[in-house]
Amino acid sequence: MKKIVPDPPASLITTPYFSIHSDLIPPDSLAFASELLRGIHETTDEFCRAHANEPGQGMLMSVLHSAEMARALVEHALSTLQAMDARGEP
Repeated sequence: MKKIVPDPPASLITTPYFSIHSDLIPPDSLAFASELLRGIHETTDEFCRAHANEPGQGMLMSVLHSAEMARALVEHALSTLQAMDARGEP
């Protein structure tokens, strides 16, 4: 039997899944980004070790190296900010 009245459309979600607080200072942002990149690195590394020699391994290694490089850049930015702060530079 067919329904006389169709289901209404699903309501759209208007709140973002992820948001960044406007008062988050750059050093904290970099520290959080570094931890996220560390998680990407560790997860990808573990997966690569468990699935060695499977198809797609090269792409996963690319993700692993990209996460390593991005984390190195974030760590460099963090240490530069900390050194500037220690010297009293703005």
